[in-house]
Amino acid sequence: MMQLLARVPLRVLHALGSVLGWAMYGLSPTYRRRLRENLAQAGYTDARTRREAIAEAGKLIAESPKLWLRPRAEILRLVQGFEGLEEAARIHAAGRGIVFLTPHLGCFEITAQAAAERVPLTVLYRPPKVAWLRPLMERGRSGHNITLASADLGGVRQLLASQGYTLPPLTAPQ
Repeated sequence: MMQLLARVPLRVLHALGSVLGWAMYGLSPTYRRRLRENLAQAGYTDARTRREAIAEAGKLIAESPKLWLRPRAEILRLVQGFEGLEEAARIHAAGRGIVFLTPHLGCFEITAQAAAERVPLTVLYRPPKVAWLRPLMERGRSGHNITLASADLGGVRQLLASQGYTLPPLTAPQ
């Protein structure tokens, strides 16, 4: 099923995703409450932004199979207006580390792949709660110049080690 979805054109996935987003919002009181709380905490209380967030959340889910399962060259053709990769490559070539702050889903899925064309990346991530998604997510997010690290202290150590730094061992308080 996921392989089939990965072959659907992106514009169709986005249309289906918008419907999915509204279905999730309408069917899940918990999701609806959390979305409203998160938007309010970020200072977004207008209905237009809420409607856009509902649709975009569904698009994010619908496009993930394409971004994880299609060949990297095909995915990279979707990238438009990505600036700063030359500077990142220059910094990396000078032996300096770079920290990219990105959202955990959506745009990250494609920007990490595009950035990894120029510089190696170690990416912090949290495995999904749904166990069968884990191998798909790991396959889609790792590979060509991308190493995955768990979003915990061990992963931070791995991230720093990839840049030549180490953290001292943790000791219990006395």
